[in-house]
Amino acid sequence: MEKKIRIPTQKRALDKIDKIVDAAFKLFNEKGYYNTTTVDIANEAKVATGSVYSYFKDKKEIYIQVMKRIDEKFDDPTREFWLKNKIPFDNAGAIKELFGLFLKLMLSHHNFSKTFHDEMEALRLIDEDIRKVHLELDEQRFRKTKEIFDFLNLPFKSQNDEDIFLHYSIFLIDDLCHTILYENAFKNTDLCTERCSHMLYSLFEVTTIRQS
Repeated sequence: MEKKIRIPTQKRALDKIDKIVDAAFKLFNEKGYYNTTTVDIANEAKVATGSVYSYFKDKKEIYIQVMKRIDEKFDDPTREFWLKNKIPFDNAGAIKELFGLFLKLMLSHHNFSKTFHDEMEALRLIDEDIRKVHLELDEQRFRKTKEIFDFLNLPFKSQNDEDIFLHYSIFLIDDLCHTILYENAFKNTDLCTERCSHMLYSLFEVTTIRQS
């Protein structure tokens, strides 16, 4: 009979789960997913191995929770940034500056190692469960970004233009962060960030109705 996983409700149990997930994140960054065992995670979290299995079926389930925590970590800063900085549609310089500041914010929140990043990309391709969670998180990210667009009342020319801006802006931001932090492809990261903000502005310009 399959072991029943405990659904935590009390603060003590929730705190223990936080310790387990934090410990797993630390070890996955330092040693990698494949070189980390549930025993390692329990020892790092200073909990009994049995406690780990009380809340998680296996190491992969812990990893999926780590993925979700990483995704959540970007939500509040992103929303807070745009709530504080409504885009002045008629000021190209101000828009580019905001895009540049936002890119630096996203760079600062990518606090996982190259080992973690590379394995995350690999696991996404080879593990069906992890790929499914990635797709769910991507859909959630698109939905939350659209909510920000609605709040900002961005004047997109059409729904299709909004979808184009959403898709390619996310692609550009992710690619910039990963290329700078995990591939070391650019010597002048400030110039790279500036050029990316200009590309985002160009995309914004062609997909929105410009106000004179």
